[in-house]
Amino acid sequence: MPRARLTDHLILIFGCTVMLAPLALLLSVAFGNGLGPLLSLLSTEATGSRPPLGDMLRTTFVIAAGVALVKTFVSILAAYALVFFRPPFARAIMPLILLPLFLPIESRIMPTILVTDALGVLNTYTGLILPVVATGLGTLILRAQMMQIPAEVIEAARLDGAGPGRVFLDFVVPLSLPVIAALMAFFFVLGWNQYLWPLIASPSAPERATVVSGIAQLRIGSPASFALAAIAMLPPLVVFIIAQRWIVQGLAPMRA
Repeated sequence: MPRARLTDHLILIFGCTVMLAPLALLLSVAFGNGLGPLLSLLSTEATGSRPPLGDMLRTTFVIAAGVALVKTFVSILAAYALVFFRPPFARAIMPLILLPLFLPIESRIMPTILVTDALGVLNTYTGLILPVVATGLGTLILRAQMMQIPAEVIEAARLDGAGPGRVFLDFVVPLSLPVIAALMAFFFVLGWNQYLWPLIASPSAPERATVVSGIAQLRIGSPASFALAAIAMLPPLVVFIIAQRWIVQGLAPMRA
């Protein structure tokens, strides 16, 4: 038993080392010689064509928060409609919702940019957020969660005179909060890491560059690029630390 436990610990230590080594390398290159790279990012004179760090952080946060809120809201409504309203051909609707997940991103860029341009929202925050809020994954996860809500609870609420809106707000949402919180955290990170779409959707608004695109504008391998990469990792890390309890609770129904 002690030998088996030692082996388990060695495997865990090896796994942690492999996962944390890139982070350690990133921090050592970025800040190994002091805070000079960070100060260069804060300096308005050294930005060149790149927006100031504060502007990039603000733009990225707006995109991430907007994607997280709208994407989660759309997923909740879609899952609620599929589970409790039972529309015709519901079994065929879910595969169609999931189909875009299996298509290459490149195949969706052209029609998406044409629709965005037709709506007149290019170079705006609306154009950066709305085209990426449709999600089959969020609908799939929330649908699985809502299907586990006892039918007796919903039926009792309806017998008490609760309409669809009250059932949704008073029963479905509270019972699904862990999964909703986990999805919001996941979608926030997804929005924060957006790179290709902000570049395409804001061709005439370079001031709306994100933190990730700002890294690409720096010299590859420079301490400043490593420092900006370290800064870009902080918000998703904070979100994960705050939401980890809900993430674990949200994954529990999926394991059942």
